[in-house]
Amino acid sequence: MPLYEYECGNCRLDFELLIRGGDQPKCPSCGGTRLSKLMSVPAAHSTTDGTLPMCEPRAPEGCGLPQCGGGQCAME
Repeated sequence: MPLYEYECGNCRLDFELLIRGGDQPKCPSCGGTRLSKLMSVPAAHSTTDGTLPMCEPRAPEGCGLPQCGGGQCAME
């Protein structure tokens, strides 16, 4: 079930909706159906220093990042 972002043509609200099958999306604020689908920005892990978190190759105890699963580094 995809999550879509919309802007309502009536009240100009930006919102996200989980759309199932042939459901007709409606604005949660005004109930309007004149909606524009917006471009979504993909989510990414970030750090405080602005770099992307990366696994260190062959880390003996694993890097512990969630994308490595279970604390074991996927690069081993």
